[in-house]
Parts: sequence; C-alpha cells; structure tokens
Amino acid sequence: MGRKKNQKKSNRDAVPNKKKPMQIIALATLVVCILAGVYYVSKPGAPSKPVAKVDPFGPMIETRPILSPALFTGRAAMAYRYAAEIPKIIDSQFCYCYCKRDHGHKTLLTCFTNNHGAKCDTCIEEVIYAYELNKQGKSIDEIVIAIDKKFYRPYRPRRI
Repeated sequence: MGRKKNQKKSNRDAVPNKKKPMQIIALATLVVCILAGVYYVSKPGAPSKPVAKVDPFGPMIETRPILSPALFTGRAAMAYRYAAEIPKIIDSQFCYCYCKRDHGHKTLLTCFTNNHGAKCDTCIEEVIYAYELNKQGKSIDEIVIAIDKKFYRPYRPRRI
C-alpha cells in the first residue's frame, strides 16, 4: 500500500503542469496590451494642419503687386525687374527720397507698386545697388547697412 502512494506521487511530478505555461502566456499578453495602450495614449498626435515654414525675413510690409517692367524703359524698367526678383530685400529697405513722409509709402518696394519708382532716381539707384549687393552674396543685414551708408541724407521738406 505504501508503495502505490509513492508511485502515484512520482507520476504526478513527472507529468508537466499545463496551467503554468498558459498563465505565463496570459500574463505576457496582458503586459504587452498594457504597454501598447500606454504608448498609444502618450504618443504625440499628428498635426491636423500642415506646419507652415518660417520665413526668415518675416512677413512682407508692402503686399501690393509690383508694376510690370514692360511698362517702362531703360534703368526704370531694370529697377522694376530687380524689385520683382528680390521683393523681400527691397521691402526691408528705407526709401531715401523720403516718399514715406511725402507720399505715405511704407517701404522702398511701395515705390514700385506705382509709377513713383520710374520717376525717382533715388529709388532706382537704391534698387539697383541692393540687387548688385544681393548678387555678391551679401546678407539682408549687410545690404540694409550698405544702402543706409550710401544713400542717407538729412530730410529736408519740400518748400511750396
């Protein structure tokens, strides 16, 4: 009688327990599901709108279109063409014919949204000089400084 009990015990120990691997698989599945849920909840969402590129020059001050160079001849046509090629640089320039005070212009680019740029030698020369500096690879800050040095003159109001 004692022998049979010992044999039965040893047979039970020899047969693998089928519940343990199932418990390990269930536990591993639960851990993976929890980790996947935490990742899904904590990941950053995709932007709903496309992200705009930042413009290093900032927004334009003058937003009106530049007149066509075909309307003009000579250096005036050249200045209108250059202004159309580098509008952001021209828009950052102060106009030293002082049309801002006399005519309410915003920037040098404003002179080229109407006929003023074709009649004013100062405006034409500023644009051509800014264009040349740009072609030499100068930065916008260097162009502004060079324009200021070359064209600055004290403001003298017109006498009527």
